[in-house]
Amino acid sequence: MRAPWLARFGLRDGCFLFLVTTYIVWYWRPLALVFTGSLYDEHSDHYSHISLIPFLCLYLLHLRRTAIFARVEWSPFLGSILMAVGGAVSLGTKDPISGTLDSCSPAILSFVLMCWGAFLFCYGIHALRTAFFGLSLMAFMVPFPSVVLDAIVGFLQRSSAEAAEVLFSALGVPVFREGFVFSLSDFTIYVAEECSGIRSALALLITSLVAGHLFLRSTWGKLGLVSIVVPLAIVKNAVRIVGLALLANYVNPSFITDSALHRNGGIPIFALSLVVLFSAVWLLRKVEQRFGYHQQNESHAQA
Repeated sequence: MRAPWLARFGLRDGCFLFLVTTYIVWYWRPLALVFTGSLYDEHSDHYSHISLIPFLCLYLLHLRRTAIFARVEWSPFLGSILMAVGGAVSLGTKDPISGTLDSCSPAILSFVLMCWGAFLFCYGIHALRTAFFGLSLMAFMVPFPSVVLDAIVGFLQRSSAEAAEVLFSALGVPVFREGFVFSLSDFTIYVAEECSGIRSALALLITSLVAGHLFLRSTWGKLGLVSIVVPLAIVKNAVRIVGLALLANYVNPSFITDSALHRNGGIPIFALSLVVLFSAVWLLRKVEQRFGYHQQNESHAQA
C-alpha cells in the first residue's frame, strides 16, 4: 500500500520533477557558485538572502497547494514557449565560474524562467496564476548585474549619508560633512559602500512582500507596506552610522575600528526595523477591516 503523498503523485508531477531536476543538473555550476557565494563570500554578503529563497517559495506554494492544484491542465504550447525564452536568455554568456556572481545573472534568470515554464507546461495557466506570488519570489535568486547593483548601492549610500547629516543636526552634534566624510570633534568617519545597508534593505523588501501577501488583502495596502521599506532602510542605516560615530568620538574609537558592535550592530537595529514593519502591517490590516476587506474570510472561518 502506497503512502498517501505517493498515491497523489501522478504523471504531471513526475514530469515537472523530471524537468526541474534536469534544469538543476544543467545549471549546476552557476547555481552552486551563487549559493556558495551567498553563504561564504564576504564580498557578496548582500546576496545572503538567496539561499533562503527556494525554501520560502516552497513554503508559500505549500500554503496554497489546495487552491493551486484545484484546477490543473497540460499546457505544452505556452510552457514550451516560456522554456524556450528561458533557454535563450543564457545563450552566448561567458562561463560564470570565471567571473563574479553578477556574471551568473543570465544563467540564473534562464533557470528561473525555465522552472516557470515547466510549471506552466505541467499544470496550466490557472495553476500558474494562483501560484504566481510564490513562484515570482524566485526572481530574488538572480544576482543583480553590476551596473544595477552599483546604482542601488550608490543610492543607498548617498541617502544614508543625507539622513545621517539630518540626524546629527537634530541631535545638535557639531559635524562637518564633505561628501561621504563626516568630521566630528575628535573623529572622522567615511560612509563607505559597505555601509549602504543593501543586505538589510533587500531583507526588508522580501519580508514586506511576504507579509503583505499573507496578512493584507488590498492592493493599496500591499503597495503601501512596500513603499515604507526604502525610507525605513535608510533611516535604520543612518541611526547605525550616527550611533557608531558618536560612540567612537565621545567614548572610544575602537567602537568603529574594532568592535563587535560595528560588525554585528546592524542585527538589533534590523530587529527594530521588523517591529516597525509589522506594526505597519497591523495598522494597514485594521484599516482594511474597516473597509470590509476581511469580512468574507472571517465569515468563512466562523462557518
